Amino acid sequence: MLARHERHLIARYLWPGAGGRLVLLVGAIGCIGVAIGVASLVLVLAVMNGATAKLASSVAPVDGHLSITAAAHQLMDEAQVAAAIARLPGVARAEPLREITAALSIDGRMSPIRLQGLYPDGLARHPALSRMAMGRRPDSPDSIAVGENAALQLGLLPGMPVALGRVEVAPDRAVSLKLFDARVAGLYHDDEADGGQSPVVIGPVTGLPILDDTAAVTRRVAVTLTKPADEAMVTGEIRRRLGPGYRIASWTQTNRTLLAALATEKIGMTIAVGLVTVIALFNILSSMTLLARSKRREIAVLRSMGMSARGIARVFTAVGSVIAGVGAVAGLTLASGLLTQRERIAAFALSLAPTRERELDVFLSLPIGISPHEVAIIGVCVLAGAVLASLYPAWQAARVSPALVLRGE
Repeated sequence: MLARHERHLIARYLWPGAGGRLVLLVGAIGCIGVAIGVASLVLVLAVMNGATAKLASSVAPVDGHLSITAAAHQLMDEAQVAAAIARLPGVARAEPLREITAALSIDGRMSPIRLQGLYPDGLARHPALSRMAMGRRPDSPDSIAVGENAALQLGLLPGMPVALGRVEVAPDRAVSLKLFDARVAGLYHDDEADGGQSPVVIGPVTGLPILDDTAAVTRRVAVTLTKPADEAMVTGEIRRRLGPGYRIASWTQTNRTLLAALATEKIGMTIAVGLVTVIALFNILSSMTLLARSKRREIAVLRSMGMSARGIARVFTAVGSVIAGVGAVAGLTLASGLLTQRERIAAFALSLAPTRERELDVFLSLPIGISPHEVAIIGVCVLAGAVLASLYPAWQAARVSPALVLRGE
């Protein structure tokens, strides 16, 4: 605990008066730098966490967080497996489905797709089909639903006739494409289509003859988790419930390349933005060094009056920590304001620049995911850096010799 006279000295040194304007200016620059660095770190981490969360939320409605299939050369009863794990802790939904890589024929144009066949209960409660963008759910025979972004690229509208193609190999090894008639029932909301993946088309299992070929169709169970972070725990529970003979692939394994790229970008951005905070801490070190040199005679008087060197060091360390603490709080407040008041900021910016609506839409659509754990780490690291930056000036101030200074040496 700081003594009363030490607290008075801290308050005095935080506002050194007319003779210490340069010290005050350098300290203010350091405080502002810490605020900018902390705000930038929080914003970068929030956007990167939001991108990962958005990826998980976009994968879950279509593919689930976990995908369960049978081992090679085994036929799985997907409905029975889904019923066995649907009530496990951490499982929000277990959806049995059949999937095949097919071709979608539109007026003779062929496009690769992933066709997912769902059972009637699955069609009724599927998140992607709960609120259609256009049309209706594909609950009738030979009907399908296509993502609205994929439909825009393919030129599809509800009610249009299409054909679903499946590759077949004859006994003489002749390869042919067998087509099955279908009709677009509706368009569901989907994210912007990824150029590296085929569009997902959804339809009823019993209404699409293309899904009858057991050799070409994959039977699996798509498991959606209540919390994607509990993936390892839920996977262990499923393995204990089902036993051997099943393969469980997670969304993190399927998207490991993209997640690795996001993690690498997050680390790189954190390091780059963190350097701003480091530079600001060096400014605090400079201001504290200037303060220690400008207050040498005062320190000598305090030492001659009985104040210990340890007390002097505590005062200077506390001054540096307060400057950094104020900057950290200001940075957190700034970042919180930018994240929570995006709509108001965008509306104000739109009133100033009406032609920048598209850029503001991008700003509003940024995914945000604030982690209290990471915010706490940032605060602790900034305060620890402030203490380290104040140690050298505090050591300089503590080793001032009262006799030499008062003699003018």
